Amino acid sequence: MAANCNERRDRSVRTSGPRALAALAALVGVASLLSTVGWAADSYPNRPIRVVTPYGAGGSYDVIARLMSQRLGEQLGQPVLVDNRPGAAGRLGMEIGIKAAADGHTMIVVGNSQVIVPSVHKVVPYDLSRDLEYVSMVATITNTFVIHPSIPANTLAEFIAHTRSKPGSVRYGSGGTGGITHLGGEMFRTMTGADITHIPYKAGALALNAQMGNEVQLNMLNLLNALPHIQSGKLRVLAVTGLKRSSYLPNVPTMDESGAKGFEVQEFHVLAMPRATPATLVTRMNQEIARALAAPEVRERLTQQAAEPFPSTPAEARRYVLAEQAKFAKIVKQIGLNPED
Repeated sequence: MAANCNERRDRSVRTSGPRALAALAALVGVASLLSTVGWAADSYPNRPIRVVTPYGAGGSYDVIARLMSQRLGEQLGQPVLVDNRPGAAGRLGMEIGIKAAADGHTMIVVGNSQVIVPSVHKVVPYDLSRDLEYVSMVATITNTFVIHPSIPANTLAEFIAHTRSKPGSVRYGSGGTGGITHLGGEMFRTMTGADITHIPYKAGALALNAQMGNEVQLNMLNLLNALPHIQSGKLRVLAVTGLKRSSYLPNVPTMDESGAKGFEVQEFHVLAMPRATPATLVTRMNQEIARALAAPEVRERLTQQAAEPFPSTPAEARRYVLAEQAKFAKIVKQIGLNPED
């Protein structure tokens, strides 16, 4: 009987020795990793955060990035600094951003240009579905569908009928071929059958000047730029281009309400981080962004840009960006636009 007990004890030692030690080591490793992640989240951020903005200074992307950076810096107790990196249709800034260390100390502004570029350029150094951890939506700014007052139309339906009655006579301006205002115009044309001709300019401001002089009759202007001309009667607004009415023009219908079902073209602002940034840090920053957007002073300053605060979950921000990319890719394909280098 003693021999049987010794035999069982020997088997227990043989089977539990190396395997038990390996299992114990694995458990210790996991516990250590979880402890490290928790510590990192608790101590985050431990140095200044950089916000790479693939846009130039002075525009709405820059202004809103600086507004959010200032507020987040106050909340986090660390400087949050905007790093403007314009050039190559935003590709330069995106490449810098996605190659940064994935430690939560770099954020990247993602907007309209980033979702369009993969469809209109051959060389794109980023993949929106692979290279980013999305943190949150920040804000949207609706565009306005505005016409020159010489056009005898007060509704979208009347405008479409007018273009068909005078083929080739109605021109729409844009800030350049392959940009959001060009593709938005083409989306409208393909959805409604409106007879409009695209006239590209080197900048959106030049397209606006051309419309004021009746060189072009249609534009899709950022609400901030359009409001003074709508209020003065120099331009007539037929619709806003978001899926919801704008709080700044509550009596103006959406394109969707006006018959262009599903039409949505608006400026959006998203913050993301480089791929593989720990989820705990993404979640922390998401909470800080939501907190910032709830502050009355932040909302007041967004109002100065005609922007609507739009906090979201990381998953919602990701879905929105990828849906926008797919939407514009479809339009580029429909109109047969050849990608540039």
